[in-house]
Amino acid sequence: KAQAIIDIKKVDTIPFNKISKAYAQIDMGTSIEPLKKWKKAHWEFFATAMKQSGKKPTEDMLVVCETFETIWTKKL
Repeated sequence: KAQAIIDIKKVDTIPFNKISKAYAQIDMGTSIEPLKKWKKAHWEFFATAMKQSGKKPTEDMLVVCETFETIWTKKL
């Protein structure tokens, strides 16, 4: 059952080491060290996911970044 409907506004591929503080702040939902938190969380995720294929993340790997707007959420 749907919990939300989103409208994707923009999709970019950006090198991991070029992610901006502004994007990290939106993605992490915090203004307290957003880029540091984004990099730590995503590096750990990619390292775990890529381990299965025998690969490791790199600073210049491309990351797919979506900007979206929530247009409907399920009322609780």
